[in-house]
Amino acid sequence: MEFMASSEPAMPQDAVELIGMAIEMASCEKTMRAAIAQVVAPFNLSENAFFILILCHQNLRKTLSQSSLAKMVGISPAQLSHLVEQLRQEDWIHPQRDPHDRRRQFWTLTDNGKQRLEEILPQFHDAWQFDQLPVDPRTLVAGLRKLVSILGASLNSRPVASRSVSLSKPHAA
Repeated sequence: MEFMASSEPAMPQDAVELIGMAIEMASCEKTMRAAIAQVVAPFNLSENAFFILILCHQNLRKTLSQSSLAKMVGISPAQLSHLVEQLRQEDWIHPQRDPHDRRRQFWTLTDNGKQRLEEILPQFHDAWQFDQLPVDPRTLVAGLRKLVSILGASLNSRPVASRSVSLSKPHAA
């Protein structure tokens, strides 16, 4: 699908295609999560626990707060607390307290966590057929990040109707 970069207003069909893409992406996310879960299950990890390890690995130069991790993984703070405690007990991540706010914890990958990822990541190459992808994953991710940025900016610049709209049927008086 091509996105128009012109200043012309988007036609309704463009909106339909973008909404269709959102539906496809939701289905794709479910499929990818199931595929990730299948690869990491032999290592006694859930896909969410694996996501935490990956996020800590990608952010080796900076620490990640618990609230940031919960938001990035898409789980509740309570669920995240349980997962980070499991990963901490395995010595795969390490907590650090915020020196300015002792209630906040940040998480970093330990050497054992790095070693564990080195064992797991090659399994994806064996399980997934990267050579059959129609596009370079980095290009796809860059395009999706741009789309999310544009949509996020539009959400922040105007009120979102769904916050005040009830989806329940009106009751007869």
